[in-house]
Amino acid sequence: MQQANHSTASGGRTAGYINNGDWAAYSQVNTQGAKTFSARVSSGGSGGTIQIRSGSQNGTVLGQVAVSSTGSWDTFTTVSTTLTGSASGPLYLVFTGSGTGYLYDLDTVTVTR
Repeated sequence: MQQANHSTASGGRTAGYINNGDWAAYSQVNTQGAKTFSARVSSGGSGGTIQIRSGSQNGTVLGQVAVSSTGSWDTFTTVSTTLTGSASGPLYLVFTGSGTGYLYDLDTVTVTR
């Protein structure tokens, strides 16, 4: 995973070049009381799943959301899911998918309580 430039992304950049097994940590986002998760994503690849976890990349799974191909790395859509479970700790996103190559790009993330 690395930064990718996209003129259609918020701020012009995404977390891109995401492969199966990559993950991202957000130490300033506590998962305690989190109710919903949404992400603005694009995919010119096969798509996959975002797992929302608490505490570590192997921590409690609070939810997951599918990311389908949007047909282009510059075409964005928002995916969302309800979060369940009782957890606290930093937010971790684990990126999964099948096939080879890049799965999707992640633009913005929103967690609500």
